Amino acid sequence: MGRVKKGNAEEALLAAKAEKKEEKKEEEKKEEKKEEKKEEKDEEKEEDSPAVKHLKEIDDKYLELEKEYEAEVQKLLVKFGKQQEPLLDERRTILTAAGDNAPSTGTPALSGFWLKALQHHPAFEESLQDWDEPVLEYLTDVQRVHNEEDQHKGFTLKFCFRENPYFEHKELTKEYVTESNPYCGEIDVKEIKATEIQWKAGKDVTVERVAKKVKGGGAKKQKQKGKEKEEPRPSFFREFFRSMHPQMQLPQEALEEAGAMFDEEDMDMDEQNAQLISYLMDNDHEIGTAFRDSIIPFAIRWYTGEASPDEGDDEDDDEDSEEELDDDDDESEEEDSEEDERPKGKAKASAKKGGKAAAKAGAGAGQAKEEECKQQ
Repeated sequence: MGRVKKGNAEEALLAAKAEKKEEKKEEEKKEEKKEEKKEEKDEEKEEDSPAVKHLKEIDDKYLELEKEYEAEVQKLLVKFGKQQEPLLDERRTILTAAGDNAPSTGTPALSGFWLKALQHHPAFEESLQDWDEPVLEYLTDVQRVHNEEDQHKGFTLKFCFRENPYFEHKELTKEYVTESNPYCGEIDVKEIKATEIQWKAGKDVTVERVAKKVKGGGAKKQKQKGKEKEEPRPSFFREFFRSMHPQMQLPQEALEEAGAMFDEEDMDMDEQNAQLISYLMDNDHEIGTAFRDSIIPFAIRWYTGEASPDEGDDEDDDEDSEEELDDDDDESEEEDSEEDERPKGKAKASAKKGGKAAAKAGAGAGQAKEEECKQQ
């Protein structure tokens, strides 16, 4: 018996060693690939000709003037930002003033002010969920803090909440650390720092409670009956208040789900992870910029819906579409009336049959689309 155990232990040890060797080989392959790519880039670089060198010197002088211009713009940004602050403070005072029988929300003067403003902005169409809304009702103010040294180095957002049943925080913050490419103006997001929300017991809207699945039956199933577990679900508070940096590692499931985003078949998991993180950070920065440049300064216009782009046009388009459909129906009825009565009845029957077939085809297309989205 002792020999058998010893043999099993040796086999396990050999298997572990073999596994480590394989892992080492994979790491070496990755390093080789990186070195090859680096060498390819180095080979592509050629020594500049005299003309190119001269033009680069001119370019550097131009860039110096551009930097001087940016410095003057920065001074104006700080100057006028300070002049605008009292107006935003006045807005907050009006919104948070609680009169007689005022609702116990973050903005008693206009209940759900910030929630409605966000609902009218296209950047938040997909991120706001029904279960986020009661929490956002307690939002009293959203503030922006510019980087006084250099606007291209980032900014901070502050979300102020009144006392609420969901979390203890009076303020949630979101800081964007960025750099700008001086040649194209493209913003590179280096890091995103967000407050980690400490939810009160049973009040976390980013998860849902679902019944545990119990295998087997009888006494064991009866014992586990009624037990629940928490599972993550989409939420503005989950997606927006998360910290991110380029070196972070995403879960394997997230990479597999996003696999369709990557065109290059030979891209390894590390490269996919880096590309997906970059995409998420850029998207998050766009939403933060929408808060800074659009929602915060013009919140009342977003609350009323006046600032919402193409809202009226969409309604007009819908009406035009309906009118076009009505016209098409009228034309087909006129064509049918020109034919004799008996084929007319058959035409109607065919139309009904075709309608059902079209509905089934549409349902099938919708189901296929859902499956495709799940795979992505």
